[in-house]
Amino acid sequence: MRWLKLAFLFLSAPLFGQQLGFALEQINGHAIIDAGLSGKGVKVGIIDGGFLKANKSTSLEHVFENNLVAGYKDYLYPDAKPYSGSAGFDDAHGTEVWELVAGHSKEKKVQYGLATGATFYLARTDHGGYEKRQEEEYAIEAMEWMAKEGVNIINISLGYNYGFSDKRENYHPYQMDGKSTILTQAVDRISTEYGILVIVAAGNDGNHKWKIIGSPGDAVSALTVGATKFKVWDEMKYTSKGPKWLEYVKPEIAAYASLGTSFSAPVITGLAACLLEAKPSLDGQELKDILIASSSLACPNNYIGYGVPDAEKALALLNGDSLSFASRLIKVDKNSYTLEMEKPSIYTAVYHKDDWRILKKEMLRNKKARIKIKRKEDATSSTVIWEGGSLEVVWEESH
Repeated sequence: MRWLKLAFLFLSAPLFGQQLGFALEQINGHAIIDAGLSGKGVKVGIIDGGFLKANKSTSLEHVFENNLVAGYKDYLYPDAKPYSGSAGFDDAHGTEVWELVAGHSKEKKVQYGLATGATFYLARTDHGGYEKRQEEEYAIEAMEWMAKEGVNIINISLGYNYGFSDKRENYHPYQMDGKSTILTQAVDRISTEYGILVIVAAGNDGNHKWKIIGSPGDAVSALTVGATKFKVWDEMKYTSKGPKWLEYVKPEIAAYASLGTSFSAPVITGLAACLLEAKPSLDGQELKDILIASSSLACPNNYIGYGVPDAEKALALLNGDSLSFASRLIKVDKNSYTLEMEKPSIYTAVYHKDDWRILKKEMLRNKKARIKIKRKEDATSSTVIWEGGSLEVVWEESH
């Protein structure tokens, strides 16, 4: 099931003559560029719906010029010509994902993805004209192939829940439990056995009836990526939420994407590849932990996890530095707290939570740089997010 497309050519202001996409700006991508990292020597797998005309993409020219494609398999049509397919079936989806892992336009001086020097293994496993369980089997075969090839990181911007051509194959929400689907099981098995980091898009069902993440985003070993807004880093309405019945947080992190988590995930994949270049000894779980630890929130929630990773902080963690969240967490023994901001925010998002599970989201608008946060019933803490900052308010006293 392919997620929605993203108009990723919206750019931030130039940085040293180089423009960064909004998502790269948000994750502090210039720290990676300044450090001279490009994912060189790291093997990245992309499992997707198709890579139509990727070899003609101006932002992937450097990949082909430097012979950085080490493997390509089409599980739908094994004899098909590489980079072929149908625009009508959205077979360019994988190309767009790849551009956000590694894309760079020399002519436009635009950076879309960070891993411009990584080595790539590509697998077309999903058909845009139908939805069958067989596609999950193809994805498993692709992961196994990539694992045997020594791939370090796999990006899966696909998800399976409902919408199968045969409705009898549809999953139920309760099956998004980290163990019920064959694809979720395979992600955990292959991640554990080979030390691979599998990065998965959370999905785009947040404002639909389904609401929650699909498979394999529920896999405990996967790094599941949601989507945030750009100025205030709360969740995009469409981003799928983590099931409250899980014993662990999903998604773990998030990043900006205007129209789909398909394109949040590859931004993180590019970052992960560069971090692994900087410290090749990391296994998948250690790399996942670094990305989570560098993220923006002191405490997680089931909408955007620990928030948005910061490349500069992640590099510091690689060097053995420790990060303190003390300034972003406050304990309050009353039922309200007045937040003082440096300047007024366009709005303030408040997640009232019981542990990491969100009970209620509140949107506060105030023209002043001071705003009052009131505790909601049963909330043990409230995550407050505004333009330029965040704070975890821990309520110590009951109502």
